[in-house]
Amino acid sequence: MQPKILLIDDSHDTLDIIEMYLYKDYDVITAMNGFEALKLAEEELPDLIITDIMMPVMDGIRFFNTAKKNDKICHIPIIAITSFAKKITKKSLLSVGFNGVLSKPLNHEAVLDTVQKVLSPATDKIPQVSNDTE
Repeated sequence: MQPKILLIDDSHDTLDIIEMYLYKDYDVITAMNGFEALKLAEEELPDLIITDIMMPVMDGIRFFNTAKKNDKICHIPIIAITSFAKKITKKSLLSVGFNGVLSKPLNHEAVLDTVQKVLSPATDKIPQVSNDTE
């Protein structure tokens, strides 16, 4: 049985790209906003959640805070996706408890590497994989 990943983003293009990167090794389900994703997460109990930060209805930060207070899904690791992934933003997202941060535009290797590290039981530290060209 493949690990299940819940992708949350208001862009169909971003959902399609990430799903294309992951579909061979993971069971991928999608939601268009945090509100929709909360219900889906409770029903599906994914192994990992990847969420965009900037979304209508319920953004990724509100989703994260709500999910971490929900006893049914609080244990699920969450990776943030952001267009604003400067070092200070990444540090802020990691410091509040995200398990990883991916920068837009996304690249295949960064997505796979971050997902594998977060899902790996041998991972001792928070992965900080990025596709920045600094």
